[in-house]
Amino acid sequence: MRASNVLAEMCVDSRQVSAQFQPSTGQLIVSDGLSIVEAISPPDSWMALATVNAASEWGTRPTSADLLTFLERYVARHPRFKRSDTRQRDLLPESRALTEN
Repeated sequence: MRASNVLAEMCVDSRQVSAQFQPSTGQLIVSDGLSIVEAISPPDSWMALATVNAASEWGTRPTSADLLTFLERYVARHPRFKRSDTRQRDLLPESRALTEN
């Protein structure tokens, strides 16, 4: 049985930014539209998620909410997403899980 990928998405200055975690490989991929910003392999991917989700009990299986917390922090700190007015960040209200077939 194949594990489902987990996805979180948000909109930043009219751009679709996403984080996808692949449980089968432990890889965490951050994308800006169709461009991959960063691909993080384990154990760094697990540590990156654990750092921002200390209260979560996700282990190596984060939820969409865990990924969204990671993505919000990532966007706030990554130079690619720097904006002159950070108050105008437009977030999608939900994240969603992506299931691979």
